Amino acid sequence: MGRSKKKGKRKKNNGRRVTFILIPVFLALSLAFFYILKTASPGKKPGRQVVRISIPKDKGAEEEAALRALPKLALIVDDGGYNMENFKEMLGTGKRITYAILPHSPHAQEAALLAYRDGSEVMLHLPMEPKNGGQYSLEKDTVRTGMDAKRVQKILEDALKQVPHVRGINNHMGSKATEDPQVMGAVMQVLKREGLYFIDSNTSFQTVGPEMARIAGVASRRNDQFIDREKKIEAIKNAIRLAMRKAKQEGRAVAIGHPHPSTAQAIKEMISEIEKEGIRLVFASEVVG
Repeated sequence: MGRSKKKGKRKKNNGRRVTFILIPVFLALSLAFFYILKTASPGKKPGRQVVRISIPKDKGAEEEAALRALPKLALIVDDGGYNMENFKEMLGTGKRITYAILPHSPHAQEAALLAYRDGSEVMLHLPMEPKNGGQYSLEKDTVRTGMDAKRVQKILEDALKQVPHVRGINNHMGSKATEDPQVMGAVMQVLKREGLYFIDSNTSFQTVGPEMARIAGVASRRNDQFIDREKKIEAIKNAIRLAMRKAKQEGRAVAIGHPHPSTAQAIKEMISEIEKEGIRLVFASEVVG
């Protein structure tokens, strides 16, 4: 009996000791829990990490914006529709080049269709009266000063029917006609109605073409550089470099050449240099405004 009483007392004493040990531990845990609740930010559960989801940017849109920011150079090849062998030499670059086709030339439609199928842009190369016109062999239905507006517009409308897939026009010769506000005003009325742009070939420093285009609300730009006045390949390349410099200075430039074998070779050999310089080759429609 004595031993069992002693065992009972020991159990009670051990139970009290455990209770006294657990109470402080419980109180400490409770205080820690309330402290966490108090310091936690409203609306967030204690211990939960906030995961921020980053939405990836559209790389295609970024690349497109970067391309738009590059200086732009529009190369135009005039006088399409005559020598088809030379004309075909100009094609096949895989780059954005614009071809201006003479309306009553023997191969006007063929040249326009070939350029269009090549992925290029087509323009009408409208014959216009030059100064000292007696020194030149003029094209059929050349627009002349002294013509009334209806006659000018009829010539232009007929010319547009000769060349398919036209997006805009530029003047062939025209150093006299482009100085005439009446002539250019009549031209711009047709372009406005047809939704076409105008590139002034810049055969006269006194041209009123860009001003009449602005008044009529026709998108336009002036040629900055003829590239093949001299038919040597290195001279053509240097002329293209002048146009490249203009593009860098102003953000855009226009250069005009002609369907000659030397011009074709020079352009093809310059493409890598143009792109290396951070300049983008574009259609004429992409530099007008």
